[in-house]
Amino acid sequence: MDALKKAEKDLNEEMFKQVDIIYSSAAIAFARYWDKGWGPLRIRRLFELTQQCWDECGETNEVSMLEMVENEVGIEIKIPDTDKSWHELAFLNAKIDVGRMTRAQWIYMRQRQKRWISAMVMSCMFLALHRKYGFGHERLLRLMGQIDEIRIEFNYDRKALVKACLEEAGVSLVGALEEVRQ
Repeated sequence: MDALKKAEKDLNEEMFKQVDIIYSSAAIAFARYWDKGWGPLRIRRLFELTQQCWDECGETNEVSMLEMVENEVGIEIKIPDTDKSWHELAFLNAKIDVGRMTRAQWIYMRQRQKRWISAMVMSCMFLALHRKYGFGHERLLRLMGQIDEIRIEFNYDRKALVKACLEEAGVSLVGALEEVRQ
C-alpha cells in the first residue's frame, strides 16, 4: 500500500476507534453519574448532534474542531505528553502557512495528526453539549474527568467499552455513525 494512503487509512481507523472509546465512555458516564434525564434517547441525540458539528467543521479547512470549541466554549483541549498547542500545528491551525507540501511532508503530517484524534473527538462532543445543553467549563471538566476514569477502568478496551455502553447506558454504538465510517 502507498505510504500516504496507509497514513490516511491509519488516521481514519484511529478516528473510529476514538469515537467508540470516547462516546461509549461518555454514555456510561451520563448513565452512572448524571440525572435520569440522560437516558438512551438523549444520549443518541447527542451523538447525532456531534455529526452536525463534524459536518460543519468539514465544510472548510479554515477552522479545526479544536479551534471551534475554543472559540465557542472558551476552553483549549490539549493532549497528554506534548508541550504543543493546536495553535502551533499547521494541521490544526489554518492560519499557519506551510506552503506547498511534499508527499513526505503530507505523510508525516498525517502521522502526527493521529495523536490528536482523541482531542478532536472530545472537542466535537463538547461543542455539541455546549450548543444544545449550554454546557460550560464546569460541567465539561466534570464530564472529561468521568470519561477519563471510565476509559482507565476499562483499560481503553474499545470492545469492552462498546459492550458496557449498551449494558449500562442502553445505547448501541454498533452501526452508529456509519455514514462517517464509509
